[in-house]
Amino acid sequence: MNIKSFFANIGKLLLCGVIFSAGLVIGGMVVGSLGLQQPSMPEGMDAQSTMLLMLLESPLLALVLALLARHLAGGFRARALMLFFLAWISNSVNNQIEASVFAGMAQGFLFTTLTLLMPAFFMGMAVAWLFPPAGKRTFADAARSFFGRHELSGWIWRLALGTVVFMPVYYAFGLIVIPFTRSYYEQGLYQLEIPALDKLLFVLFIRSLLFFLAVLPLLIAWQGSRWSLAWRLGLALFYLVGFQSLLIANWMPWALRLPHMIEILLDELVYAGALAWLFGSAKTPFEMRTGTRTSDSGADTSHPADNSAVVHS
Repeated sequence: MNIKSFFANIGKLLLCGVIFSAGLVIGGMVVGSLGLQQPSMPEGMDAQSTMLLMLLESPLLALVLALLARHLAGGFRARALMLFFLAWISNSVNNQIEASVFAGMAQGFLFTTLTLLMPAFFMGMAVAWLFPPAGKRTFADAARSFFGRHELSGWIWRLALGTVVFMPVYYAFGLIVIPFTRSYYEQGLYQLEIPALDKLLFVLFIRSLLFFLAVLPLLIAWQGSRWSLAWRLGLALFYLVGFQSLLIANWMPWALRLPHMIEILLDELVYAGALAWLFGSAKTPFEMRTGTRTSDSGADTSHPADNSAVVHS
């Protein structure tokens, strides 16, 4: 990347931030006209500074989505919808579900999720438009290749595992971080609470299912290596699930926010890595573009692209 393209991309990210801000204003006006109940504000929260920080962070949201957008097959509308759905489900719906359970913020659920729907939609369109893919493959072609990789038996266990794999990952890293944050939950500070195990597992299943539904279209459209998918998707989910909300939660101490931020970074990278292993292509990006397979000796063996995608489980 040369200096000119670097500053051009910076300008695109800033423009995405402006478009996100416009979506937030429009979303607020629409939700306000519906007369929905607003959420109760945590003690010490300044709504204006929180909104300002969210707007300042929006170019980072554009960046993590752009890292994915460059490697997605499909036209503008398909890629815009994929990015919008990932952002809205992960950053709004799933975060509000967790806040309802762990922070007593069930009130105003619809108000918050619908307010953030419009900016997520605007951001998805902006990133899909400003950061086009390297190739011209259609989503339908990518889907045929994706579902041709395994037999039915291979897809059954992969889809079943993909639906629930978030649960053990989240729970394991939660156990690691709780010794550092337990006192805040036990004292009920900032409305924090640890739910009963049965309730926790049910909510984890719902969140795991929603995450998988949000990510699956990207897995189908992905035009890159498993490694690239793992770290790009992991960073995007880290921002959407934890980084943004914890960074703007300046009414909470860093002794609480930082351990959770590290926890979410690690569990989202592991989660994305698991999905990349389950659903990513074993072929390199070059092989996916050319339909060739590299032999152990280094020679390329040509074969039809559709047949090369079939990998029996």
